[in-house]
Amino acid sequence: MIIAPDQPEAASEDEVFQAVVTKVFDGDGFLAKLWNPYAHVWIERVPFRFAFIDAPEMEQPGGPEARDVLAGLILGKSLRLDPIGKESTGYKPIDPYRRVLCMGYFTDELAPGRVDYFLQGVCGSGTAKKARLVTRNIELEMIVNGWAWVVQQYAFERETEYFEAQESARRARRGLWATNNPEAPWKFKARQRRRSNASSSQTPLL
Repeated sequence: MIIAPDQPEAASEDEVFQAVVTKVFDGDGFLAKLWNPYAHVWIERVPFRFAFIDAPEMEQPGGPEARDVLAGLILGKSLRLDPIGKESTGYKPIDPYRRVLCMGYFTDELAPGRVDYFLQGVCGSGTAKKARLVTRNIELEMIVNGWAWVVQQYAFERETEYFEAQESARRARRGLWATNNPEAPWKFKARQRRRSNASSSQTPLL
């Protein structure tokens, strides 16, 4: 597993969410309980979706595997989730399915030993001499390990770095890229819509 060390900007409690993941739906969506710092209570069953990655649908090749990889990364863990507003949502961090759009990070202990990493647009490897805490970018890890695409319909500040991670995965044939020309989920969904529309527009014989 290639990790993606990252240092998100410092933020106050009202700028980011602190959440614990309770269920992973697929390679880019999950359910979490959310800490309300004002009422000092947990809000249960809040749906989230990562803003800048698109994982294969569950009906696609690699869909269940992408979900399992994401679950291995975040299920049961405490995350920092930065809400992301997009032009298509009126700059509100909510998608049409009522999921909160976010970038996600978690801090975990890096054990001593060999480590493969993606940092500043480049993959590398080294040896950790002692255990230490490392904050990791979840979206970048899904991309560089080959289990998600970078979304293409939105420009964002770190898109160059994200596309470099995707190209690294493609060249090394990691994850989904182990097969030739894996179908991007937006193309799969468009093809499914065309098929559904064609089926519904057929004139019944009787």
